[in-house]
Amino acid sequence: MEINDRVYGKTTVNEPVFIELINSKPIQRLKGINQAGASQYAIKGKTVSRYDHSIGVMILLEKLGASAEEQIAGLLHDAPHTAFSHVIDFVFKSDKQEFHEKFHEKIIKNSEIPSILREFGFDTNRIIDENNFPLLERSLPDLCADRIDYTLRDMVASDGFSEKINRYLSSLAVKNNEIVISDKDTAMRLAEDYLYMDKQRWTRPLEVSLFQILADAIKIALEEKTLTQNDLFQDDLHVYSKLKNSGNKDILKKLAMINPNLKVIDNPRDYDFYTKAKVRFIDPKFLNPDNSLGRVTGNFPDLKKRIAEHTTQVKRGNFIKIVSF
Repeated sequence: MEINDRVYGKTTVNEPVFIELINSKPIQRLKGINQAGASQYAIKGKTVSRYDHSIGVMILLEKLGASAEEQIAGLLHDAPHTAFSHVIDFVFKSDKQEFHEKFHEKIIKNSEIPSILREFGFDTNRIIDENNFPLLERSLPDLCADRIDYTLRDMVASDGFSEKINRYLSSLAVKNNEIVISDKDTAMRLAEDYLYMDKQRWTRPLEVSLFQILADAIKIALEEKTLTQNDLFQDDLHVYSKLKNSGNKDILKKLAMINPNLKVIDNPRDYDFYTKAKVRFIDPKFLNPDNSLGRVTGNFPDLKKRIAEHTTQVKRGNFIKIVSF
């Protein structure tokens, strides 16, 4: 299988287990789920699917020398994602944005994936326990393959491929079963770029407004049984079509807001609704010349201050006033 990835370039997948898993229904479904949720309809550059990301995590793990088992876990890690990605966390008020993770085991075990894994000698229960795979997943503010891929992938989608992407990829190293950066200056630049993405892309008022507006439409549809929870585990088009065809004036009004003309401001004195996003920042570990590990914020106090200010702002939330749509 030939893959031409926007971040990693051309890759050939030879192992039959990976090819069968990629072609399985749970992974193919991810082609219809946009990583940016509601923003795909209103903001330019929101073209990353959960499928792109899942393939990317698998490729990155292979480049980092991860085992086949961990690469498989990376490929499957987003299999339970709901339509419109983290919009559903706004529906169910999941501040940690992990609603879909509760369904990881169910989605995988009720599919053809376990039989594929058994055929090639892999243990499904071990694969779906991400605690077994420290390169794939780690808690913030550490680096992990999942976090690195979605960051670089969104950067490329928004701003195009640049030499900095190659610089970041070539600087990745593995020490003590975790991903670190080969030098402190590159680690600092990556931390700054991640902070920029969170401030200017993922948690800006327009972004969270779009997520909340679509979440409110979905919530109404669930309450009226226009949608069921099972619908949420289809894809974006399936859910959007049901909303569009609902005939409910409140749902249709909210859908009408989700377009490139939507303008909002943050105004705590006069607002239409309140919402907030998940706080994200990274504080990468890097290799010192003596091969010991350091932390970016321990060497760059100004970044530590900016991270603290950003954290305070995101935790405050957004008092959204819709100016026009």
